[in-house]
Amino acid sequence: METHTHHLHKAPKKWTHYLFDFFMLFLAVFAGFLAENWREHIIEHQREKQYAKQLLVDLRKDSAFFKRRAAIIDSTFEKSWMRELFAQQRHPTDLEIIQAFLKVFWSFDVSLTNTTFNQMKASGSLRYIRNSQLISELQKYYDVLAERVIIQSDASRSFFNDYMLPWYIKHIKSQDINALGDTLLHSNTAIMERTEKTDQEVLNITDTYRVFIISVNEKMCRPAALQADSLILMIKKEYHL
Repeated sequence: METHTHHLHKAPKKWTHYLFDFFMLFLAVFAGFLAENWREHIIEHQREKQYAKQLLVDLRKDSAFFKRRAAIIDSTFEKSWMRELFAQQRHPTDLEIIQAFLKVFWSFDVSLTNTTFNQMKASGSLRYIRNSQLISELQKYYDVLAERVIIQSDASRSFFNDYMLPWYIKHIKSQDINALGDTLLHSNTAIMERTEKTDQEVLNITDTYRVFIISVNEKMCRPAALQADSLILMIKKEYHL
């Protein structure tokens, strides 16, 4: 008896099947790519908002600093005390000159907070801020306006150290002044080595210093203060803070 064996063969897959497999694989990879991209987008948005909060804190500190400084300058340098004194009388007393001198015996430092912006700039994190106008305004404030305030404030402090302080040391007795160096302790004080020349010197020095301080405040500090306040509003609006 003869037997016949039949070999079973699988039918070859159609090209559409391979195309479907390729499409499913592509879809899975693409979906993974989209998910990863979305995850990075969320992380970057969180970082952006966190940086915005930190910038807001820094700018609020700067705004408060400018307001405090402007208030002191407006009240202290509202008029030329020494000029008015010498205009009223040709030979004012030692007490009157010292009192007028102490009114403007102020040295101003700068207390601006640029930590967050500098950190973002150094690390390349400014890219997290998507609003190009906001980046431009931040750069204008930190790299231009605030920098000018720092430079000019250093110059005014140098003038104070080079002229105001030496006149104080040379002509005023420290035992007649309080520990802060801004108030007379008694009225029977005298200017050491007073001459007509020293009178003219103190008038020139205090007048020049007053003009210097007012100029820095008006031309440097006020524009920077306005920019800081404008940035605060922009950041609050952009990030709903």
